[in-house]
Amino acid sequence: MNLNRYNSWAVVTAECSKESKAFSIIKELQDKDFKVVAIDENLNPIDGVEVYESLKDVPNNIDVVTIVEKYTMIESIFDEMELLDIRNLWFEEGSFNAAILKKAKELKLNIEHESDLCRELNDL
Repeated sequence: MNLNRYNSWAVVTAECSKESKAFSIIKELQDKDFKVVAIDENLNPIDGVEVYESLKDVPNNIDVVTIVEKYTMIESIFDEMELLDIRNLWFEEGSFNAAILKKAKELKLNIEHESDLCRELNDL
């Protein structure tokens, strides 16, 4: 996935402490001047980042959804992506299984699941 083609990112996370991978990804995206929001059903605040309960609550368009860890509500994310016509999905290592990848492919999403987003951002 060519990162330079996309400006607006939504990072889906259930845990975003300063030590978490989600926090690192959010900060890397911000440092590279991407627009980034977090999706956390518990609305836990993240310093300097807008946090929304769901994708449909985000007031601007989203180019890429990033799943950082296994997410119990993945079906609702797929439903919202379809509703909002979001076609790009980035899975971090450990955030998916074969059934989830199969479903994403059935939805004809552009999927990245073999790269580390932080490493890719560092290479920009």
